[in-house]
Amino acid sequence: MKTDLKILDGHLTTYQISQAIDLRIETTKDLLDKKIAITDLDETTQNKLLALEEALYKDD
Repeated sequence: MKTDLKILDGHLTTYQISQAIDLRIETTKDLLDKKIAITDLDETTQNKLLALEEALYKDD
């Protein structure tokens, strides 16, 4: 799984990511603060995060 996602670099707010992938705000904040890794998330959430990344950055 790709773990160096651009959306985790501060382009979106914690709230935006949380709402987009249906993840608790606290967990999303921990993810953005690098307190947890993408691989710590369940597979469904990882896939949602990757799909969001691809949708936003498909031309990069």
